Amino acid sequence: MIIIKENREYIINNKNINFTKKMSEIDIEPTFIGKNERLKFIIPKELFSMNAGPAETIDKELAKKFSKYLRGTFKGFKDARKTKYGNENNKKTKTTSVFWEKFEEKAKKLDVDFISYTPVDERFVFYGLKVYGKNAIVLGMEMKWDKIKTAPSAICEIEVFRVYKVLGDVTIELAEYLKNEGYKSEAHHPFGGKLLYGPHAVSAGLGVLGQNGLIITPEFGPRQRWGIITTDAEIPDSKVRDFDALQEFCKNCGLCVLECKGKAVYEEPFKYKDAPNITHIDRSKCIQSILDNTYCSYCLKICPQGKKEN
Repeated sequence: MIIIKENREYIINNKNINFTKKMSEIDIEPTFIGKNERLKFIIPKELFSMNAGPAETIDKELAKKFSKYLRGTFKGFKDARKTKYGNENNKKTKTTSVFWEKFEEKAKKLDVDFISYTPVDERFVFYGLKVYGKNAIVLGMEMKWDKIKTAPSAICEIEVFRVYKVLGDVTIELAEYLKNEGYKSEAHHPFGGKLLYGPHAVSAGLGVLGQNGLIITPEFGPRQRWGIITTDAEIPDSKVRDFDALQEFCKNCGLCVLECKGKAVYEEPFKYKDAPNITHIDRSKCIQSILDNTYCSYCLKICPQGKKEN
């Protein structure tokens, strides 16, 4: 297992991970430093045994797309970690409803499907990582059903990495927009940020926690990826939505547990006595299923809430 430290960046060269020299420290104090020792940011090294393009299963042009999205995801992850810089003179906090209307309009033009707001919950900041900004802007983007329904397949995984890449770029762009407006802000890439996205998406009123740990929305089921911008800008209240019917359906369904190809989902999620996070997935089994089942993602396909009739 490889732990990504806050003060290091990484680059991907084909199948290898190389860590570069220590990055210089920023001249402002972080808002939060993760204290939950049960919550550490880890990228399993097995993920990087995937080829840059699955040319053995798809045609050359699609293989090029896969390579583009894969490399773009890793680059975006690295770029997002640098967005803490440039905040040294950003002191503004006050906002208006007009400001957020314009911000949301900009986000929608960039194909963001979900946007909502919640204070950062420091219990879900990864251990030892430094977060800049007290509030979270939660962004979500759909993974298209016509691609996801082919899972497990390279076509499905190309779509997964397309959204990682595109939403990652958008998250960075919107964070830079806030910084240019004078608000201390930091982008957290959908491939991996400094805090858990699920609890923040739920707190922001965007969905419910599914049995396998994915966030389920009425719009797309589990078929979305999340990114977060942390900021000191004052945020509007999130909209209150009624998820009782969705929660009840999910509670009585369980297909994601029963049909998991890697048998990686805990029937009873593992809870820590001294930490708020819940473990729904046996990580090693899930990773092995990704490697054994053409990138898997079967849980995105099997959920009835995510299926489209046409």
